[in-house]
Amino acid sequence: MFTGEIQRSRSKRPLVIGIIFVLLVVGLVLIVPMPHDVPSTFVLAPLSTVELTAPREGTIAEISSSTGAVVAKGSIIAKYDVSDAEKRLPDLEKQLASLEKQPAVKPNPKTKAAVSKAEGALKAADAALEKAKKKGKKPAVAAALKKQLAAAAALEKAQAAVGLSKEELEKQLAAAQQARDAAKALVASANIYAPASGVLTLVDLEKGRAVAKDAKIAVVEDTSKLKAMVKVPPGEKVVKGQGVELVLPKGKKRVLFDADAKGDTAEAEFDNAKGELTVGLRGDANIEGTQRSIGELALRGRDVSR
Repeated sequence: MFTGEIQRSRSKRPLVIGIIFVLLVVGLVLIVPMPHDVPSTFVLAPLSTVELTAPREGTIAEISSSTGAVVAKGSIIAKYDVSDAEKRLPDLEKQLASLEKQPAVKPNPKTKAAVSKAEGALKAADAALEKAKKKGKKPAVAAALKKQLAAAAALEKAQAAVGLSKEELEKQLAAAQQARDAAKALVASANIYAPASGVLTLVDLEKGRAVAKDAKIAVVEDTSKLKAMVKVPPGEKVVKGQGVELVLPKGKKRVLFDADAKGDTAEAEFDNAKGELTVGLRGDANIEGTQRSIGELALRGRDVSR
């Protein structure tokens, strides 16, 4: 009698042990945190954006690059209209060279009197020409014009005879140098250059349009490096160094978060030197290594199939 009960007890022992083992395993699975990928989404943004402002005021004569173009740092974006300065520069150079060769002279009362007399004669010739024009007689107008030209030539000759004093010569030299240097500076500053390499967006920049100094005229998005702006699902915690897998058109790419998540977004920077990826690209992402137990996920109503 007792022998049968002992045998039945021994036969149930393995079953009880098995049940206990299963319960322990289930408990551990439900309680112990395990790595779990979290599905999310991302959008690519430029690592940095550089604003281009007009280096000076002026009128735009030429635009070398268009919106959407990929430009290199230092490449020409646009050019100012400097045609007037280019035309004036040779004459300004000649004027300066002439003044540099001209000797200073001492004041001479006789030559100054001659200039005053020539100025009076030219004034009288101008008045006579105007009077002749009012009368409308062509022969009289022609004669008056001839006298005016002669008076102007006489005044120029008298002024040349006077010469310039040392003070007057230095004053004219300084003015000529300033005018020449200003024209050269305008010609030298004709080009507007890209401040960085990346995708260009023009802002109110058109041929023939005048721009003010420091006005915003373009933006360059640096695409040599991009950052993935990853959406952080509610209740998840993303920290610096944590991995995320981006699902791209040509495959998957694993990158690391650069810092802890701020709000509902975390950023992961990576190189794009070959320009294979574009700003604004969107796609799916898997945030790696989030520690969650199956029991916790079940309580949160999460899908544990991934």
